[in-house]
Amino acid sequence: MANVNVFLSIWRMLVFLAAIHPVLGAPYQTRILETGTTFVAPDPYGPWQMIPSSSSSEDLAYIKTTNTGTGRVEVHIASGSSQFQTRTLEVGTTFVTEDNGTWQLIDADGDGRPDLVYIKTRSTGTGRVEVHIASAASNYQTRILETGTTFYPEDDGVWQMADFDRDGKLDLIYIKTRNTGTGRVEVHVASGASNYQTRIQEVGTIFYPEDNGVWQMVDYDRDGRLDLAYIKTRSTGTGRVEVHVASGSSTYQTRVQEVGTTFYPEDNGFWELSDFNHDGVLDLVYIKTKNTGTGRVEVHVASGR
Repeated sequence: MANVNVFLSIWRMLVFLAAIHPVLGAPYQTRILETGTTFVAPDPYGPWQMIPSSSSSEDLAYIKTTNTGTGRVEVHIASGSSQFQTRTLEVGTTFVTEDNGTWQLIDADGDGRPDLVYIKTRSTGTGRVEVHIASAASNYQTRILETGTTFYPEDDGVWQMADFDRDGKLDLIYIKTRNTGTGRVEVHVASGASNYQTRIQEVGTIFYPEDNGVWQMVDYDRDGRLDLAYIKTRSTGTGRVEVHVASGSSTYQTRVQEVGTTFYPEDNGFWELSDFNHDGVLDLVYIKTKNTGTGRVEVHVASGR
């Protein structure tokens, strides 16, 4: 019994030390950027995200969906090359202000520019989840797609557009995080090739349902398949923000990453995994939109290397 107690004491100490001093070489331990931006904080009227750019780092984008000056959904972009001090776009769009779903900037038509996607998940005219897209080429004035999908409206998880099946067309992904039939977090995908009428994946994953952070589909391990990432921002075992990833190659049954990061838990903004510095490795980005030290929206980045 004494030996067992000694073993347990040593094990607890190792866990404690690992939480305080992460393993050498683990990702997300080093911050490569912490800066205030051109945007005044707080500004809680829509989602913030990073978008690809031609410079050495990504740009900061703000999709303002309510309380806008134009009476329309607006897109605001600050350049990464200016460390987010210079705004390169501020425009009202074809969409009237509303917040009945998920907004995302992503290249939908293959021209290399981020189009404005609205995944409308409630109060839809078709009685289905709908996909609406305004093109960047038209400065977000022209809608290039408006369609109902195979999904009935629901908000038990996270909706996202991404090229799941690698055919060059964006697919509609639903990461269902609660009220699931399998008792696990589930991934449901409707193909862009079918105009979102055909589901090409519906599967339970290794994760039990929980909503203590941000879920995202990304190619974490760079094998060309989308992996399921969970950025856990509260109630973590390490006392830090954690990154958990289940591989797409295992159909989300095998975890390929579980690590505490340099960040303490907080929910004052938007978290995402993104290749911030264009080195081919996903970094952990925290866009802090309220309670900032600078009085501005801030960008904090921890290196994925």
